Amino acid sequence: MLVTEVPDELLGRGIEPPASARGFSLSLDIAEPWGGGKIEGRVEAHQVSRNADPVTVSARCCSNWLDLPPQLVGQKPFWRIGTYWDLRMRMLPIWIEEEIWLGHSELGDLSEANWLHFGMTLPPELPRAFEGTFVSFRWRVSASRRRRVGRDTASVPLILLEPRVQPTVRVETSPLGNWRLLDWKADDERDGAGGRCSVAYEARRPEDMPLPGETPQQELVRRTAR
Repeated sequence: MLVTEVPDELLGRGIEPPASARGFSLSLDIAEPWGGGKIEGRVEAHQVSRNADPVTVSARCCSNWLDLPPQLVGQKPFWRIGTYWDLRMRMLPIWIEEEIWLGHSELGDLSEANWLHFGMTLPPELPRAFEGTFVSFRWRVSASRRRRVGRDTASVPLILLEPRVQPTVRVETSPLGNWRLLDWKADDERDGAGGRCSVAYEARRPEDMPLPGETPQQELVRRTAR
């Protein structure tokens, strides 16, 4: 499921919330935030406008990584499933951002139109939207036009929320190090790389598998209770 509001479970991770423009709104019909996907939608005027400046729509993909204290930097053995929550209790998370790709299209103006359509196909090499423990790949769509002072901009994040149902080892790599985490993955999650970050999946060892019938939440409770 794709959402354009930051859900409660992802608050505090530095994800910019949606932004509204005064003179128009941004609506998405198709949003596939991954390499080879499509983004289509409309920019709709709020009211008749005399602003003849063109509207520009852009899609942006960034790699993000969690800044860490020096004692946590570098290659580490397996991190238990509750590592992220331990980190959140000890410090205010700071996420560093690096732009991987930016695409844009000039649509025209809204002075004589109620709405303008846009669409783009994303380059195939780009990573899928992903929120991990140490690494994330984030997508955002924006519509903007010049106004008398500054710019009027509407934008939304593209966040994938999917049930993680397969026990796995997730390997996250950032400029600060490489981490192997016992976690779960969604059916459509896959290896990805962009900028200086990457994520990959490996099979768990038999001794690291969850107990029969155990859910991700139950495994989290069991492992963090040790």
